[in-house]
Amino acid sequence: MPSGFSRNGERSTRNSTLSSSAEVRRTLRRLRPAERRTKLEYRDRSQLPFIEQLGLVPKLMLDTTVYIDELQGRLPRDVEISLRATSVWHSTVTECELSALAGLLAPDHRDSARAIEQVTKTIERRPSHRIVNPDRETWREAGVIVGLLARLQQYGKAEQRRILNDALIFLSAAKAGLAVLTRNVSDYDLLMQLVPQGKAIFYDR
Repeated sequence: MPSGFSRNGERSTRNSTLSSSAEVRRTLRRLRPAERRTKLEYRDRSQLPFIEQLGLVPKLMLDTTVYIDELQGRLPRDVEISLRATSVWHSTVTECELSALAGLLAPDHRDSARAIEQVTKTIERRPSHRIVNPDRETWREAGVIVGLLARLQQYGKAEQRRILNDALIFLSAAKAGLAVLTRNVSDYDLLMQLVPQGKAIFYDR
């Protein structure tokens, strides 16, 4: 028998593979993608939860739109008040999206260094105990949802990349018992229709 390999190790690997297969099947049973045949329609705004209409604000995970509006000084006053009234959580996905600016902004532009410094400070202010990282199950569910929306809504590659990040944020928030605060009404409306146990709360800038 080759060094470093054992029958116990072989059995463990086989059991792990069987477990992973069962998890994939559970994901498909839960999301039921084969039952979705028609394009999703956007709901009227009156059917969606907006933060100014809420009495009690739940625990929130922030979408990237919140950070952008805060950096630009365009975050509505009622949103600022709500954020102070509840516990706020952050996603490693939004950290990735914000960090992308460091590579995207032109180095020779006069405002780039200041913008990157602002983004850096925004990320550094996140308490480590309030950061949620999508786990393997969340990535798998997000993949199914991206494929489903690509089929139903005829999404192209760019739209699929965008909705993947939204799905990761939305699903990991739902798993942690959080609602996503976002200005992105269209994408999160569709996500709530596909995964009713998830919750997004909207605001207008």
